[in-house]
Order: sequence, then C-alpha cells, then structure tokens
Amino acid sequence: MNKKPIMLVALLCALPAVSALANSENQNVLTLQQALTQTEQQSPILKRYPYQQKIASALKSQAALSPNPVVSVEVENLLGTNDARGVQGAAFTLGLSQLIELGNKRQSRINYATANIKAQTIEYKNMRLALLATTTERYYQVLKYQALIALNKERKRTVKQALNAIERRAVAGAVSAADVTRMRYALSQVELSAAMLHSEFERARLALNELWQQPLISDYYAGDLANVISLKLKREQALLDAVNTAPEFALLQQQYIQQTANLSLQQANGENDVTLAGGVRYNQQTDTSSLLLSFSMPLQLSNANRGNIAAAEQQLKLLSQQQGQLRMQLRQQVRTLYAYYQGKTLQAKLLSQQVIPHAQTLIKQSLNSYQQGQISVLQLLDAQQALFDSKRALITTHSELYQLHLTLERLIGQPLIETEQS
Repeated sequence: MNKKPIMLVALLCALPAVSALANSENQNVLTLQQALTQTEQQSPILKRYPYQQKIASALKSQAALSPNPVVSVEVENLLGTNDARGVQGAAFTLGLSQLIELGNKRQSRINYATANIKAQTIEYKNMRLALLATTTERYYQVLKYQALIALNKERKRTVKQALNAIERRAVAGAVSAADVTRMRYALSQVELSAAMLHSEFERARLALNELWQQPLISDYYAGDLANVISLKLKREQALLDAVNTAPEFALLQQQYIQQTANLSLQQANGENDVTLAGGVRYNQQTDTSSLLLSFSMPLQLSNANRGNIAAAEQQLKLLSQQQGQLRMQLRQQVRTLYAYYQGKTLQAKLLSQQVIPHAQTLIKQSLNSYQQGQISVLQLLDAQQALFDSKRALITTHSELYQLHLTLERLIGQPLIETEQS
C-alpha cells in the first residue's frame, strides 16, 4: 500500500474540534457583556424613557394643582337716562370667587397620576429586560453561525486535501475520473454551504446591530454554545410558581391598580363642586358701599359622570379576567417550553455521547477497510461527512437550547438556574 493514501486517510479520520476561543490575532472581539452594555447605552427605545418620566411627573404636578380664584368687576346703571345718564348713577361691584372641589378630586387626580408613573416604570423595566433578552438571543445566533462557519472551514480543508491526493492518484491511474469529479462536487457543496453560512452570519450580525444607534461590528464574537449543557434548569414546579411574578403579570397588576385609581377619580368627578364668592359694591349715585356674599352649586339631578364611572368599572372587571387568563397562558407556555427544553437536552446528550462517538468509530473502521482495499476513499469521505453532520447538529441543538432558555427567562422574569440553596 502506498504511504500517500494512508497519510490522506489519516487526515480524513480526525476533523479538528471547533474552538470557542478567539484567535490571539483577533483584536476586535465582542463579548456578550459588552453587547448588553451597548444595548443599555445605545438603545433608542430605552432613551425615550427619561422624557416619558418627565412627562408623567409634569402631569402629576398638574394633577396636584387646585383651581385659582376668579376676580370679577361688574358695572350697573351705566349710560341710562335722567339720573342714571352717563356714569352718574353707576354701581361698581368688585368680586372674588373660589371654586371649592368636593369629593376629594385633587387627591384622586394625584393618586391616578402616581399609578400612571408606577405603571410606566414597570413598562420600562419590562422593556429593558426584553431588549436585553433580545440582545442575548441575537448574540447567540451570531455565535451559532460563527461556529458553523468554523466547522465548515475544517470540512473544506479536509475535502481539498482529499481532492489534491485523488487528483495525483488519478494522474497515476490509481483511481477513475469519476472519483475525481465526485470529490470536486463535494468541494463545491462545501463552498456553497460556506457562502450560505456567511450570508446568515452577516444577517445575524446586522440584526444584533439594529438594537443600537451606533453599529458595533466585530471580527469575532466570544462565547461557547456548548456551555448550555452545564446549566441546571430549575424544577418545573418552581417555574410554574414564578409565573405570578412574571413581567407581564406584574404589569397587568399595576394596570389594575391604575384603573382602580381611575375609577376613584371618575367617582370624584361625579361630585358637584361649590363656588363661594364675595365682593364690594359701590353705588356712585348714593355714594354708598356694601359687601356681597354668594354661594352657588349645581343641582344634582343626575350624575353627569355616570358614563365614565360605568366604563371604569367594566375596565376593572376586564383586567381582573385578563389576570386569570394570563396566569393560565403563562403556565401552559412554561409547561410546553420546559418539556421541549428537556427533549432538546436529551438530543444534545445523545449527539455528544453516542452519535458523534459512533461517527468517530465509523471513521476508524472505514480506515481499516480502506487500507484493506474493501472501500473507496469516497466511502471514507462519507464517513467523515457523517461526523461533520453530527457536529453541525450539535451546534444547532446547543443554539436552540439557549433560545429556549432565554424564552423561559423572559416569560417568568427570573433567572432559571437552580442555586445550591434552592
């Protein structure tokens, strides 16, 4: 047996592992923590919050204002006839009136504005968590395609080495031209995969940059998808119990409090206010002056705000119903995702502990068969393809596990990792 084919087989039988560490020559490396920091600092959505907070605070200040007093001037017996002609018989009245709010309107407005501020704060926190989760999700997508590109490069290197060796053997007449064509076809397929992976990598990288006002393109994204296997998920019941503190549920609870304050405000607005007034009247004709006092209040024949009160009551009932529905939906989603997560974890273990080791054993056995002339080098290459496909499936499964992990965390708004204390 010629030593050159044996050396070729040795190259084929071991596909180098894909390293998750950056090359020391790479200077422009982006970590997940840097990406999260970039989101907090450069997200256009998060930058809106300070303005919204100032608007809400200004509205609360407005709600705390009381009605201003009203000054009035009244002139009577002006431009009449005889003794009242011109301004000789005029009577001047200087009045001051004040609207007195009843039904605790001012405090109801303040309570409603305060509830709005709290709801806005919760919305901001939920939005921040959602953006950070989206950042992590897109970062892991970049890691996925980065790992697949590295794996494909190793595959391409192996196929090219095999092609060069087979072309030399074809010149010597040891293999047929069909074997050379088959190997060239395999190389073209690897190159096609490389083009597709680079396209997906660029799309994932640009999707990550969409979250920031200032793009941050890096040459390498640090991280190892295989670390997801070491994460120990909390028990299913603990995740189900955490639904009651989920961001969506907390926001709905605050909206209920907000609507309760609105109902109180509408009920207060249904109470009639009174107006107290006082003044001084001067009669020029008789050269006399006197004090004036008045009191006015609308007749409460019906509640002028009863429509708004009824609407606020129905809104409260709707929110109460939505709370129960949301709790049920979140628990169902947690159960589904948890079961799917367990299934994907099992797939990752089978790939790493059985499928890939079997594929490596297949290569060794194929090597022995090739040395004995029982199979062709193309069959040996097929065994190498099986190992490549298995490693690619493992990378994809690790990526899916991270996506599921992030989805569960976003649902319950809590870390999923089981601590030693728990």
